[in-house]
This record gives sequence, structure tokens and C-alpha cells, in this order.
Amino acid sequence: MIGRPGRTQRVREVAQPTPVATAAGPGTPRAGSVSRNMSIALLGNAFPPLVALFSGPILAQALGVEGRGAVAAATAPLALVVTLATFGIPEAVTWVVARSPHLARNAAGRGLVLLSVAGLLAMAAVGLSAGWLSGGSSEVAQLILVAGLAIVPNLLVGVLRGVASATQTWRLVAIERILTSSLRLLVLIPFWLTGTLTPLVATITVAAMPVAGAVVYLGRMRTLPARASEVPPVARTSGLLGYGMRVWIGAISGILLSRIDQVLMTPLAGTYQLGLYVVAVSVSELPLIIHQAVRDVTFVNESAQSVDERLSSSARISTLLSGWAALFLGVSMLWWLPFLFGEDFRASLPVAAVLLTAVVLNTPGSIAGSGLSGRGRPGLRSVSLTVACLVNIGLLVLLAPVLGAMGAALATLVGNLISSNLNLVFLARVFGINPLEFYGLRRTDLATLARFVRRFTDRLSRRGR
Repeated sequence: MIGRPGRTQRVREVAQPTPVATAAGPGTPRAGSVSRNMSIALLGNAFPPLVALFSGPILAQALGVEGRGAVAAATAPLALVVTLATFGIPEAVTWVVARSPHLARNAAGRGLVLLSVAGLLAMAAVGLSAGWLSGGSSEVAQLILVAGLAIVPNLLVGVLRGVASATQTWRLVAIERILTSSLRLLVLIPFWLTGTLTPLVATITVAAMPVAGAVVYLGRMRTLPARASEVPPVARTSGLLGYGMRVWIGAISGILLSRIDQVLMTPLAGTYQLGLYVVAVSVSELPLIIHQAVRDVTFVNESAQSVDERLSSSARISTLLSGWAALFLGVSMLWWLPFLFGEDFRASLPVAAVLLTAVVLNTPGSIAGSGLSGRGRPGLRSVSLTVACLVNIGLLVLLAPVLGAMGAALATLVGNLISSNLNLVFLARVFGINPLEFYGLRRTDLATLARFVRRFTDRLSRRGR
């Protein structure tokens, strides 16, 4: 058991060469703002998976298992490459801006240039590998090439989102997610009703709609402070790449943990198993509404000012809420999943149950990983994800050809357990926070949860008026 080297400070300054925003500075969250920011982030994060509950059945019933698998095979490389080609630049921009808001325009400009170059190279790589990723299907290969055209715009939106997050403009992040997910549904419905929804139409819609979110951030970018005349090393190209590369290694491993199974499922087990698996994944992503909202806000807050108790409390509350959501979904999906997606997808039920378990068990360590990145140690989080990724890929190659979608789900479960617990171990060794602080529930957590629910319901009631 890992002990604490000494009495842990309640508030920590991140040990990095650039100055951390003080309690009165612009980068530090104001008292009471954390729950508000999480409420807004939760509202925005809720829309994509909720819309998927409608768009998913539309795609499944209109295209069938094989057609749905073809669309998943076409868009999975896009999701994978959009993370691989970031080189951690969006996270680096967020980290710099959260600590030093006056450097926002400098960091964002450099980030956009870097990702434009990386995106063009990524498009070429996808084009060259389309034949293999398609499993030999010329139709799927063409769909992969079409989806690849959205790589550069998707990368650039990530930088804009990072600036908005770092400046605590969570309202814009929520609007972007609501807009892009709603547009996808609005585009799919007419094609579905007229019987003209094809794998090509679905691929274009899924790949292109996220790009529309860039419009939301244009006004915010124009209001950023003027470029600073003196830019510290951390906000220069080399500084962004330095921090970004430490994040990037973990980001690669993280996206491999969550997406490589969908990319490799076609050559390993066929599009039918991929069609089952992608439905199970869409169900398991619903508890991530809570998880991702807490994780995103935690990263920004920990970058500005690190507070041990706030970090561990966020992990405990997030785990509790994710567990409740997973339990409700796991029981209720026995009825609604076959109803919404069709009886052919009933085989997705046990796969979804395993993936829901994986999401809940990963939550404490995932929040801890955001703490590591915010405190200037993203490399440790990357180590956790890299180890987990290697185990995950090995199990995927072994289990998917035999067990199909269930084999991929079991590989994901093991990978999540490894990454979560390694993050807790690293946080304990470097910052002296007992891993047990991330589990259970405290009286203060209940008060925080009550405040969070009150703010969230108030916000929903105001929007409903």
C-alpha cells in the first residue's frame, strides 16, 4: 500500500517554470463556479449520446447490420486519426491559456498552424491505408476516403474548443456540442423518411457535422487579448510541442483503448460483429456524459490551481453518478435496445453490459489522470494509458476472432482497469494523495452533489421557459 509522504497540502501550485494564476487571477475558478461549469459541461456532453439514441436506430434500421458496420468502418479511422494527428496540441493550448490567459491568441495561432500541417499528413496516411482498413471492400474503402476529407477541419475545431475551455467559456463548448449533434440528426431524418439514406450519406453526415461547431467559437476568438509582445517558452511552438507530446503519447493510447477495437474489428471479426459492437459502444457512452464533464472541468481547474480535496471529491461524485447511470441503463436496455435498434441487435446486450462496467471502473483513475495532466505531469498519465493500450491490443487480437464483439468488450474492460489504477498509483507517489481518497462517499460530497443538482435543474428550467 502506498503511503503519503507527509501531510498533503489542500491547495497545490503546479511545479512548472511559468507562473500559476493566483487565487485572484483570471485563470482560477471563482468560488461556486466549479459546480456551475460542470453543470454546463454536463448539459453539452449529454446531447451527443442522447442524439445517438435517435440517430443510432435510424442508421441501424435503414442500413442493417452490414450497412451500419460499413459506416462504422468508414468513420472509425477518422475518429482515430483526429486524435493521433493532434500531437497533444489542443491540450497544450488549454493548459497554457488556463495558466496565462493573456497568451491565448499566441498559443491558439501556433496551435492552428501546427494542426493544419499535421492534418494534411494524416489525410495522406488514411488514403494510403484505406484498402487494408476496409477489409478488402472497395465500397468501404471509398467511404473511408470520403470521411478522411474532414480530418483537417476536425483538428482545427479542437484548438478552438481548447481555448474556450481554458477561458472557462463552457457555455460555448456546450452550444457547439448541442449544435453539431442536433444537425446530424436533422440531416439524417429526411433521408431516412424518404428511403434514400445510404452508407455514403451517413458517412458524410457523421464526418462533416462536427466541423459546423467552428462557427460557435469565431466570436470568442475575436475577443481574445492582443498578441503578447513577449511570449515565454511554454507558449512558443517548442513549448506547445513539448507539453503536447507528453499528452500525445497518452492520447494515442487512450484513443486506441476506445477506438482501435472498432478500427480492427472488420479485419479481425467482420462487419457483422462490428455492427453489434458499435451499438453496444453507443449505449456505454451514455454514462460518459457525467464522466467527461467532470474530467474536462477538472483538467482546466487543476491547471489553474491544484486542490487535492476538490480533485478526489470530483472523482468520488463522478463515479457514484456514473454507477447509477450504468445500473439504470443496464437494466432498462433489456427492453429499449431491441425495440429501438431491432431484434437483430439483441446480441449487443451482454456486450453493452461489459462496456458499462468498464466505464464505471475507469472513472476514478480517469479523473486522477486529469489531475496529473493539470499539475504538469501528463507524461505519467501517458504511461498508464500506454501500458493499458498494449494489453488491450494484445487481448483484442486474441479474443476478437474467437468471441467477436464480446472479446473486444472484455479487452476494453481489462485495459480500463489497468489505466485507472496506474493513474492512482502515480498520483499517490508524486503528490501524496492516498488512492482510497478517490473511492467511497463523504458528507461534503453529498453537499457538493446537492449544489450541483440544484444548479443543473435551475439551468434546465431557465432554458425551458
